[in-house]
Amino acid sequence: MKIKAAVLREFKKPLKIEELELADPKEKEVQVKVLACGICHSDVHIIVEEVPAPIPIILGHEMFGIVEKVGPSVTRIKPGDRVIGAWMVHCGECFQCLNGRPNLCEKYQPKVASGKLLDDTSRLTDKKGNMVNHGLFVTGWSTHTVIPESGAIPIPPHIKLPPEQLCQLGCSVPTGWGVVANVADAKAGTSIAIYGCGAIGLNAIRSAALRQATPIIAIDLEESKKDLAMEMGATHFVNSSKEDPVPRILDLTGGKGVEYAIEAIGDPGAIIQAWWSIRLGGSVIIPGLTPVQDTTNLPLTLLPLHGKKIIGTLYGEVKLAEDIPRLMELMATGALKTDKLITRKMKLEDINEAVQAMLERKIKGRWVMMME
Repeated sequence: MKIKAAVLREFKKPLKIEELELADPKEKEVQVKVLACGICHSDVHIIVEEVPAPIPIILGHEMFGIVEKVGPSVTRIKPGDRVIGAWMVHCGECFQCLNGRPNLCEKYQPKVASGKLLDDTSRLTDKKGNMVNHGLFVTGWSTHTVIPESGAIPIPPHIKLPPEQLCQLGCSVPTGWGVVANVADAKAGTSIAIYGCGAIGLNAIRSAALRQATPIIAIDLEESKKDLAMEMGATHFVNSSKEDPVPRILDLTGGKGVEYAIEAIGDPGAIIQAWWSIRLGGSVIIPGLTPVQDTTNLPLTLLPLHGKKIIGTLYGEVKLAEDIPRLMELMATGALKTDKLITRKMKLEDINEAVQAMLERKIKGRWVMMME
């Protein structure tokens, strides 16, 4: 079938809106009509060649839509189902899956950035018949897509939330929630600093607030992020373009530092600041994606002396079948405040404007691409 999509053909160049051919779903795959897809910094990292990916490619991994077709052997999903498109696909049989970490699936995680689906082929071709790659199994910056059945999370009929909120369950909500709930296991009174008030950072702030952590110190280079950070539950905000956040965090914690510093940007400088802002025995948790060429200079002698930890985490350590349905229910109550995160609804044709706004740190909350 003919579809329309935003195609990245050259790194650091504008994406092109093209008509493509989408083949039918194969074994254990489903075809989805996309209704909404978020604009995530991970995709922008690829566009500016900070993270490797094959081109041409269609990005967009925070997707919500309606199933139109199913391939052979599909058992959980049927046409008409509303689904979240999750890029974390897992086999359920490898060492990591069997030990409770499906986000690190040894069979399928190596394929996430391959540009192909699970059978190592693509369902996309352009007008010349040349193959186009899939972005992170989801390919959401398009009118229609084919995704693995295991990455399609059905939404029960009683969940009535709009597409622009539901699509956030594909990435920013579970990641932000998971770093606080699953990785930090924050409790009432846990002290937390969150570097970066993008969508993941804001969801982490909200998760910390719901768990009654305190203080919750939000740090960002842009003063414009303050109001939304405070709305989501931050107790303090530090503009790191105007002051060093480390002395401020130490002052707010009686000179001790916080128990957890969450670095949601992927910036080497912020990682160093996060390290110095945690207390003895504290942890720096990094869900942020750092450009592949960057390194961080940390005083490793202090690792054993101070008992500090640096923890990388993918997708907030969520389990799709358990955590995403729970987050849907919580989102439906309004407790996650995901409606507050949507600051612009845009069209597919606006994608290059959104990418530029992301690079210039002008996006507050989440911009969402609406297909209808």
